[in-house]
Amino acid sequence: MSAPPVSAGGSLRARAFPPNWPLRLGAVLFVAYVIYAAGIVDIRWERFVQGLGNGARFLGRMFPPNLAHDKLQLLAQGMLESLQIAIIATGAGVLLALPVGLCAARNLMPLPVTILARGLIALCRTFHPVIVAILFVKAVGFGALAGILALIVATIGFIAKLIAEAIEEMSMKPIEALRAAGSPFLSVVTMGVVPQVLPRFIGFAAYQLDSNLRNSALVGLVGGGGIGATLFTAFQRFDYDFVLTIIIAIILAVMAGEILSAFMRRVYQDEAPSGEVKQGASGPVWHRFTAAERGMRLAFWAVAALALAWSVQTIEVIPEFLYDAPAQTVDLFARMWPIDWAYFPKTVQQALIETLHTATLGTVLAILMATPVALMCARNISSSVWVNTLGRFILVATRSVHTLVWALLFVAVFGPGALAGVMAVAVHSIGFTGKFLAEAIEEAKPGPIEALRAAGAPWRSVLIKGFWPQVKPAFLAVSLFRWDINVRESAVLGLVGAGGLGVALQAAMDNLYWDQVGLVLVVIFAVVVVTEIITATLRAKVI
Repeated sequence: MSAPPVSAGGSLRARAFPPNWPLRLGAVLFVAYVIYAAGIVDIRWERFVQGLGNGARFLGRMFPPNLAHDKLQLLAQGMLESLQIAIIATGAGVLLALPVGLCAARNLMPLPVTILARGLIALCRTFHPVIVAILFVKAVGFGALAGILALIVATIGFIAKLIAEAIEEMSMKPIEALRAAGSPFLSVVTMGVVPQVLPRFIGFAAYQLDSNLRNSALVGLVGGGGIGATLFTAFQRFDYDFVLTIIIAIILAVMAGEILSAFMRRVYQDEAPSGEVKQGASGPVWHRFTAAERGMRLAFWAVAALALAWSVQTIEVIPEFLYDAPAQTVDLFARMWPIDWAYFPKTVQQALIETLHTATLGTVLAILMATPVALMCARNISSSVWVNTLGRFILVATRSVHTLVWALLFVAVFGPGALAGVMAVAVHSIGFTGKFLAEAIEEAKPGPIEALRAAGAPWRSVLIKGFWPQVKPAFLAVSLFRWDINVRESAVLGLVGAGGLGVALQAAMDNLYWDQVGLVLVVIFAVVVVTEIITATLRAKVI
């Protein structure tokens, strides 16, 4: 077969990388949408520049952090209560998630059981923990109990889903062997299922403890106890230097939680333990774990049990509030029915549009800001230890502070409205987006990159032609997944004045119009379901 003709102008190279006109048209339309959405939510360059001046004055009032004795006492009490909320919510939520996840596994349970279990999981995952905390505050009153219950619901939704997926991915050979031997169902679970999913289960629980530690600072903003209540009070009193102290403490606590969760995963998710051989009465016996490994695992369970017992015993919870909680909950939902559908075109429709624009613009801005940070963190691009460390600190710091807390800060800088919400969503998303992009860059195959470098290609060409084709699937997946998350986040930012559905929700609750609250909750539920369907469809088609 003859080689394709090559023109003097290098047409072969042009055909090797032909222009993708549908993609270019889509990019142009998307840029046009971004400009249109920015105009709809009143995001203007003048407001941004003015906000930079306000931000400089705001930062000036935050420094230096307030380390007065009475402030440190309030900080210690709030952080201690947040830690207790996170520990109790994780322990109780994990225990409740185990049977739910087991029932949701389609390779173990009949179809009707899995449908009910997966419906419960979807319900627990749909609403933001802040919305769940608001409902529990109305049912059991202000305090740590409402925060614990809200985070238990979030834990069930997250852990049960992952447990069900882990069970469905396990090998069925031990299960079939136990069933063939006539073992009862409980024995099949304890001897066939648990040994296979326990390492991943520990990893899930460790991650959820880290997540609950973040969210425990969040639920306090709506009366769920913990450091969030202290933070919100400091904002209301304009004690911005104390606000900075609290934010630093939250970042340090989350970093410590990440280190602890990483240690737990390393201990329990070791796929190739060293093991040891000991001389027994009948000869040498091999043990899967060494004495040190067994002691470390036993110490972990002991510390976990002591931490849970200490948290339950010392946290300030009024159990009497639980007695009438069912009646209060029934009364609350009875007030929401019938739903006030006339409230939708008046207020909710515009708030919904603003929420979607906020999520989209925040995601776009997050990707633009996270990409250079990911390049700083990727060791196969940046070889400087200092640059890597700075990039990873940015990732940890931005995702340690929750979106609602960022929204509080940006409302003080830019004033109430969608601009503060867009900035809050964007800055918080840097940590998540940058982390996964950096990992995708580090996993790129070195062959094409080395070939381009050997040919003398400039740095820009190496990135576009060597890294980008390999990173693009992960980039699209992370972008879509983050947008899905940001839609949920944007729905509650209005609770602190950052625009969107949260504004309509807060107004309805302040006026005790519970039929309008019901409408907002239904809209949020529908939006979350639709966005999950959209992102799942797009991932299947373009990734």
